[in-house]
Amino acid sequence: MLRNAAPTAPVLFESPDGLIRTGGQGPNGTRLRFPQVSASLTTRWCSSVTKIDVADRSLRGQERFLNRRTLFVTGERAEESPNRARYAAFEPHRTDTRHGTRRRRHVDHWRPVYQWSEAQVWDSLKRWNVMPALPYRIGFSRLSCATCIFGDARQFATIRWLDPARFERLVQYEQQFGCTIKRTVSLEQLAEQGRPYDAALSAPDLARACLSSRPIPTVLTPAWELPAGAFGLGAGPN
Repeated sequence: MLRNAAPTAPVLFESPDGLIRTGGQGPNGTRLRFPQVSASLTTRWCSSVTKIDVADRSLRGQERFLNRRTLFVTGERAEESPNRARYAAFEPHRTDTRHGTRRRRHVDHWRPVYQWSEAQVWDSLKRWNVMPALPYRIGFSRLSCATCIFGDARQFATIRWLDPARFERLVQYEQQFGCTIKRTVSLEQLAEQGRPYDAALSAPDLARACLSSRPIPTVLTPAWELPAGAFGLGAGPN
């Protein structure tokens, strides 16, 4: 996003031998613009560049995936968006080269909850006592980037209350870029239209825990409760 007269940033991915760095030697260019809300992954480049491409480079960049079978598992569901409704539950992954003449890589892509409803997801977590992720518990209806471009007025009002320094940094970027995330409204205007989630306001300690980088001790809980963000109105592809 902050690329300015520089190559596209390199990609880092983990391997058994440590971090591997790839890319970053392309031509100089300038972006200085947020990803924009769009079904196109070219316009909404955050999904393609920082999610899909990183996984692809990890599979293509490691010899251990050659001449063997690999199963790539993701959690998309058909009801999440019209685009995802066109996916297949099981198909060759985009990095698959099983029919190639050299550097064969057999990679299948499986979406095990593709046909599930949101209710089935929550029911499964309840059955196995898996704690809902903290953002859901304070009202967020999607587990994506905290300041996702698809966020609505209540989400950005919550971010402004929860992490004002981060919110202010985004406001400054909008001013620097001369381009807002939402095109027709600034983040300050959007946040003014909403109110922080009640679940966050009523549990400030839990809300602060969402900002912590420390791992939680366990993902299991004997006292399972449906989180406040379940069945919310959050839009977008996640």
